[in-house]
Amino acid sequence: MNFQIQDTNHINLTVALPAEAKPLRKAFGLIRRQPVESVPIYTGNGIRLCVTGPGTSAASLGVQLLKSMTPAGVRTLWLNCGICGHGSLPIGESLLVDQVIDLERDKRWSLQTRLPIAAITGPLSCVQTPASDYQQDMAYDMESAGFVESVSAIDGTESITIIKIVSDNPDQPSRGISAKLVQDLFEKQISLIRDLVDQLQHQT
Repeated sequence: MNFQIQDTNHINLTVALPAEAKPLRKAFGLIRRQPVESVPIYTGNGIRLCVTGPGTSAASLGVQLLKSMTPAGVRTLWLNCGICGHGSLPIGESLLVDQVIDLERDKRWSLQTRLPIAAITGPLSCVQTPASDYQQDMAYDMESAGFVESVSAIDGTESITIIKIVSDNPDQPSRGISAKLVQDLFEKQISLIRDLVDQLQHQT
């Protein structure tokens, strides 16, 4: 089934890894932007997807690239999807982020989580290297602070949604993560992500 869009909000979507992007490209019918750039960009149906690479600096550059492609006057919302470690949630669980914490710089951003999707809500700590010391009820990634800081300077935090899928925890640490695992996790949660994107596109 093709994903259809009418007169709706545009979505700037970032992921860090090609394995995260592949199921999204298929689900939303996205095509590689031409001419091909060093940072992969896929577009279609009111969505621009940037595969930024890992880390806060890469995430920030991805945001700036998407912003440069956004037509003036178009209402655009920003979505970051990716994997995360978590201190207590099982592998494959989805998490709608309500707060991003930059541990290195001691900065915090609160996010709105009004959308009615079937995901647990909680905080996300941005770290420089994969987490090995998991705190209870805390998620960990390596991109969110760069994403949030850059987007908030452009369109404010109210334009931001972050959803993560748990890829590692104290029982199954990050050294077990593979591209196949990441792709499988996204494919299992693709219906949830489709629902989220649909709600964002029709948000008033």
